[in-house]
Amino acid sequence: MSKLSFTDAFAKYGAKLANPQWAFSAIAKDGALVVSCWQHKFTTPSKGILRYSDRLSRWQRSAPGKNLLITHLDQAFKDKLRVRLVIASTPETAAVDAGEDVSGASRTFHLKEDFVGEVVSFDGDEFVIDFAKQQPSA
Repeated sequence: MSKLSFTDAFAKYGAKLANPQWAFSAIAKDGALVVSCWQHKFTTPSKGILRYSDRLSRWQRSAPGKNLLITHLDQAFKDKLRVRLVIASTPETAAVDAGEDVSGASRTFHLKEDFVGEVVSFDGDEFVIDFAKQQPSA
C-alpha cells in the first residue's frame, strides 16, 4: 500500500475528480466507478470480502459531492459497474460518523488495487459495496 494524494489515488485508476475540493467519486476511463471509502467503516462478512456500507443521509456537508456520488452509485448499481477502491483514513472517525466536515483533519489515502467491488445494494440513501480480492492474471 502506497500513500498518495487524493487526486493521485484516483488518477492511478484512470479517473479524474470533477472537483478535488468536494468530489468523492469518479468514473474511470475504463468505465469503473472509483470511490473514496473510510477505512474504519469496512467489515469482513466472509473470507476474502471487504464490505463498505454507509448512509448518505449522515452527510451534512458537500452537497455537490454527495449528489455526484448518488448519481455514480445509482449508475454502478443499475449497470453493475466494477468499483475501484481509494481508502481514506483519519483519526477523526467520530466526526466522520457524525457527518461533520473533516476536510481540515489529518487524512491519508491509499489503494487496494487487487480488490474490485460491486455495489450490491443502494436505496438512494444506504449503500453497500462488496470488494473481493482478484486473482492475478496468468
